Amino acid sequence: MEAVFSNVDRLFGQLEPDPDRPEDIDVGDPEMFVGSLTEGAIESGVWTCSVGGWPETDYAVNEVMVMVAGRLRITNEDGSVHELSAGDMFFLPKGWAGRWDVLEDMKKIYFIVE
Repeated sequence: MEAVFSNVDRLFGQLEPDPDRPEDIDVGDPEMFVGSLTEGAIESGVWTCSVGGWPETDYAVNEVMVMVAGRLRITNEDGSVHELSAGDMFFLPKGWAGRWDVLEDMKKIYFIVE
């Protein structure tokens, strides 16, 4: 693997529709877009989502995320709630179950390790 460099604003300017949009959205009709920096065993890039919500029953990957803009509420399966906004960083492990609720259009930087 080679070193890869990019400007975050440039990545946010080169977004494509997210092919992994959840099928079980139950609040709103959020639009999701992704801009990839790296793909493969280690994925990284940027992601945007408009207001909406959905349950997660078996998160597919280990993912570290950094909020760049907007507001997000993550509800764990045990009912604990975390409200996140610009500057917050969080990790969801593979197999995680809970709920995503995008409260304000959001942007994040992500890192995925399978």
